[in-house]
Amino acid sequence: MRHTGFTLLEAVVVLGLVAGFALIPLTQFGPLRQHYTEQIFFNSFDQEWRELQARALLNQEHTQIQFYADQITFRAFVGKQRVATRTLALPAGMVVDTQDIFIDPPGHMGPREIQFNSHYFGHTTVIKPQMGWGIYE
Repeated sequence: MRHTGFTLLEAVVVLGLVAGFALIPLTQFGPLRQHYTEQIFFNSFDQEWRELQARALLNQEHTQIQFYADQITFRAFVGKQRVATRTLALPAGMVVDTQDIFIDPPGHMGPREIQFNSHYFGHTTVIKPQMGWGIYE
């Protein structure tokens, strides 16, 4: 008597192929996730920067922006008293190459260039904030 159906070996091979094909799209999520993480970071950095420029202009505050290995710290001062502090975490695999930046009460600053190096994608994003907000890759 003949049984119809698949043998155990055939079922295991087909199941292995289906699992392999299902895992292929998962390898594409790493670069996509990192790209969106970096985009969100740049949007947040832009928002913090513009808010601090407005505060410097409207409230006559001095602003100090400090760059660390894993974060950026924004500090606002009236005289020598700190009135606000915010931090923005750098995405994994990104480093910033610049010195501290100071924004004076009219909201101006000297010529600066901020370089963000993405080790994940191997490219550098340059921001020149004194020329208005500009991102150059």
